[in-house]
Amino acid sequence: MQSPITHFIARRLRQAPQKAFTRIVYKIGIVSVALGLATTIVAFSVMEGFQQHITQKLMGLRGHLQVVKYSLNRTYEESPFEKSKLEGLQAAFPDKIQSAKAFAHKAMLLQAAEDLEGVVCKGLDPNATHTNLHAYLTAGRLVDFAAQRYSSEVVLSKRTADRLKVQVGDEVVACVVQQQPRYRKLRVVGLYATHIEELDERLVFCDLRLIQRLNNWPADWVGGYEVFLQDHNSTPTMTEQIRGWIDYDLGVKTTDREYAAIFEWLHIVQKNALIFMILILLVMCSNLASIVLIQMMERTSMIGILKTIGASNGQLQRTMLWNNLYMLGQGMLWGNLAGIGLFVLQYYTHFLALDPAYYHINHVPMAWSWYTIGGLNALTLGVATTALLVAIGVIIRLRPVKALKP
Repeated sequence: MQSPITHFIARRLRQAPQKAFTRIVYKIGIVSVALGLATTIVAFSVMEGFQQHITQKLMGLRGHLQVVKYSLNRTYEESPFEKSKLEGLQAAFPDKIQSAKAFAHKAMLLQAAEDLEGVVCKGLDPNATHTNLHAYLTAGRLVDFAAQRYSSEVVLSKRTADRLKVQVGDEVVACVVQQQPRYRKLRVVGLYATHIEELDERLVFCDLRLIQRLNNWPADWVGGYEVFLQDHNSTPTMTEQIRGWIDYDLGVKTTDREYAAIFEWLHIVQKNALIFMILILLVMCSNLASIVLIQMMERTSMIGILKTIGASNGQLQRTMLWNNLYMLGQGMLWGNLAGIGLFVLQYYTHFLALDPAYYHINHVPMAWSWYTIGGLNALTLGVATTALLVAIGVIIRLRPVKALKP
């Protein structure tokens, strides 16, 4: 039989009566492939969504790297150093560093009318832009740096504001507990929420010049610099390069290391998605093998007749393969439509909600990647085709006499 004949027979096999058992099994195969591919697309979109969302959130708040002075101090506050020590850092790596922003932390107590809350105030660089923080604002605005000396404005987390029973426009008193306590009256101008407990529990944003004033630092002293990279994947390389560039008394910390528990959790999510994909592929392959074996049971006589008239094993294999590849193609088409449809629905409507206390986000995040979708389709096609070839290999070993025996 030539190739057109194998295509013709494969097409005739697909045109079985609607009530035929083979036809029902054929539809089950399409559904099996479609469900398998759709669920893997959704699973990997969710996995990448979690990775991108949480990574961008942490990097947006702290940068990829932090340059601070070496110190044995284990408090929230950094030892100061001069800004001049990092002059030219961004110019030294123009294609790798997006920006570098000065910062400093100060532990203090915030007092409202009846409540008291311990926080860590992070001073924002008045000479830098902080558009990366706008995404986390739930009310109000960021600190205005237009004041000549320092701004008396502060941005609280929504959780801290609820505990203090304050809202945007209210005033709080900041108390710095030291040998000579210092007090400042601050106005709440904004509220934010990251849904990351370690940040929302204690972090407050203020003017860096306020912390310099409270610490009696000169204007050119800072607690550290946050370095924002062009590419997150270059973090290990840039960490070593910056360490070789800065002075000996300065060190480099990475956000990945500072929040190791969160990134380990993301690694577990990735591992679970891979295990889930493997299980789905195994189930799909077993279904396809079962479908091929059922086809063999119903087409035993046909196989025997074709062998009797001179059909080779390779021709029979191609006939059965073309028949089942059509089924596989239909299943993959519906699987892509279902998976991408669910992705679009969740991406724009967020109808699947999550508890942010456990997942750091209030909805199931979805991330799109053509490489991931293409890779999953190629993997599904390759694994399913291999399963079909193995199952068909069992069929073509059937002897004509045994096949034609009543």
